[in-house]
Amino acid sequence: MKLLMIGLGSIGQRHLRNIRRLYGNSVDIIAYRVRGLKRTFSDDMKIRENVSLEEEYGIRSFLSLEEALQEKPEAAFVTNPTRHHIPCAIACAREGCHIFLEKPISDSPKGIKELLQISEEKNIKVFVGFQNRFHPGMKYLKQCLNAGELGNILSVRAVVGERLTTMHTYEDYKDTYMARKDLGGGVVLNQMIHELDYLYDLFGKPESVYAAGGINGNLNIDVEDNCEAVYKIRTDKGSFPVSVHADFYQSPPSRFVKVVGEKGQITLDLLNATVVKSINDITEEIRFEDFVRNDMFVEELKLFMGCVEQGKEPAVSLQDGIVSFQMAMAAKQSMETGGIINDFSI
Repeated sequence: MKLLMIGLGSIGQRHLRNIRRLYGNSVDIIAYRVRGLKRTFSDDMKIRENVSLEEEYGIRSFLSLEEALQEKPEAAFVTNPTRHHIPCAIACAREGCHIFLEKPISDSPKGIKELLQISEEKNIKVFVGFQNRFHPGMKYLKQCLNAGELGNILSVRAVVGERLTTMHTYEDYKDTYMARKDLGGGVVLNQMIHELDYLYDLFGKPESVYAAGGINGNLNIDVEDNCEAVYKIRTDKGSFPVSVHADFYQSPPSRFVKVVGEKGQITLDLLNATVVKSINDITEEIRFEDFVRNDMFVEELKLFMGCVEQGKEPAVSLQDGIVSFQMAMAAKQSMETGGIINDFSI
């Protein structure tokens, strides 16, 4: 099998390491690299000095996507900056290439419907990289909700916060795609988008959102650094609010979701891999002590390869990615206009 890597920054290299570890030399890996930075990362995101990425992982790099696609790869990993996701994915889909598309799918509606149409016409499998769905605590929470352990849901609170200045210690934070509007940055599309995906997976698509936030801190960047959004979820039993907070400032980082129902509450701490469940006044703590963050990426890689090799449907589909994108863009629109957004179409 031949795989194409489009972008080999930190997340692209994580996928590259996992591919080589799981599949060894049974896959031929090529890459389309624009900047071609001489940075090879370790698992703990440290730069390995004087280590050639091409030599270490046995890959061949190309300066143009067209030239790389002439090599007829069976699948492509689109892990470049957000602004370039859709154009690259469309080019791959046209050549019959299955696609692993990193989140978010884009920072603009342009081209999304075209990608969806091409993928459907050519039976291209598009798997969107939302690894938090595969967190053991998230799986446990979903199991509890599906079993109705909380009864009717009353409210949900999700929080993600991390200091932008220390996320990528190997580069100036202002140069990262997260900090730049021209690359599709901002806390909504780069951090909160994960929360929007798993909340959609757990509770369905919301019918409205009101959000506040923007560029409120001292990072001197041209994208929003914090956002507070309240989505309204409607079910056949009524409606409930889902509040989501994201910021580029918290240290130490924070990432949790708390679900309150008629019978009790469940809080999942994704960073510490713990769940505290209180049902009918009985509280228990579940610790996933064997949790390793990279395991989530390994699981999604295996699932994507199942799509490529066996024609299975993606666990996180392009349509799923479109919904989280719609939720994110609606929140951004609400921040800009100051109003409630009821239309999530693109």
